[in-house]
Amino acid sequence: MNHQWTIEEHYSTTDWICMCPPSNSRWKTINNGCIFLTVDIAYLDFSKAFDTVPHRRLINKLQSLSLDSNIVEWIRQWLSDRQQRVVVNGVYSAQGLVTSGVPQGSVLGPILFNIFISDIAEGINGKVCLFADDTKICNRVDVPGGISQMTNDLGKLKKWWELWQLSFNVDKCKIMHLGRKNPRAEYRIFDTSEGWDLGVIISEDLRVSSQCNRAAGNAGRMLGCVGRGISSRKREVLMPLYRALVRPHLEYCVQYWRPYLQKDIDILERVQRRATKMVYGLKEKSYQERLNDLNMYSLEKRRDRGDMIETFKYVKGIHKVEEGSIFKRKQSSKTRGHSLRLEGQRFKSNIRKHYFTERVVDTWNSLPVEVVEAKTVIEFKQAWDRHKAILNKR
Repeated sequence: MNHQWTIEEHYSTTDWICMCPPSNSRWKTINNGCIFLTVDIAYLDFSKAFDTVPHRRLINKLQSLSLDSNIVEWIRQWLSDRQQRVVVNGVYSAQGLVTSGVPQGSVLGPILFNIFISDIAEGINGKVCLFADDTKICNRVDVPGGISQMTNDLGKLKKWWELWQLSFNVDKCKIMHLGRKNPRAEYRIFDTSEGWDLGVIISEDLRVSSQCNRAAGNAGRMLGCVGRGISSRKREVLMPLYRALVRPHLEYCVQYWRPYLQKDIDILERVQRRATKMVYGLKEKSYQERLNDLNMYSLEKRRDRGDMIETFKYVKGIHKVEEGSIFKRKQSSKTRGHSLRLEGQRFKSNIRKHYFTERVVDTWNSLPVEVVEAKTVIEFKQAWDRHKAILNKR
């Protein structure tokens, strides 16, 4: 099931987001050497997905997969005769029989859910991406029949969920129109200028300020909780908490939404500035001095490093994505440079040059052979760090 991106080895949330516009080359239209993007994306939200899977239909689907009858029977017994009740202030409700849903918190539950929705993309012409119960469909609408294809795809999905007794939360389903020349067709789903994609804000104008503000806000609030909850100001106490609880908010899927406006860069860096000032004995030092004392990098330098690590994973095939969907190898007879160079693209929108698939090309192509030809991710990180250390000494 190549539409599902969770519970799969070598797949990540970053891959999920990058496999759809504007990063995926499948959606790029080239005209006079410039890249255009005219795509509609439907973000669909299941209503209580894991709790509403009907047991009988799930068993029928397992049987249709020709699984061993003993395994199917074992799963049926595992799901059968479950009861639940509600407890409020020590008062118990009557017990009720559970006839739907897969047990959450179990290993088998998500697997059964994935099997149940494994055929959701059958007959769909657009690109379908699933991450657990998060679903999105992408269709180009700058080609003949593109809008009607999107309409038909949404209709087929409606028939699927009616057949299998699941439902989408219509109030949370949104359509986003990408591209300046997008005809902005009306579907039976509300339009939106901003959508949520696995916790990342995606804007129809491809700007990232909203996501930066949200990430900085969440990180700042978490840092405040750490400061109020921990009396110690020793670096051995504060820095592990910062790295574990605060910094992930600033770097989750950041390869997709990396800031390029100085105001957005500053709002993220401000959180780390504040965190390093909390350490005993460092408050009066400059930010760079605090980073040196703590053996840390600025968030901007960490993003540079993270960009190259992700590029390495795509080029080396560690991320299992469709070949050529993210990067295109450069065909050149030049002997200078390494053999894994990437081909850059021309684009009309100034924003496009800041996207992951475009901004990393020049840096990657300029890396020495010994860096890009590392065998593992760990070796690449070490080679990158040595390379940057040499450049900093010049």
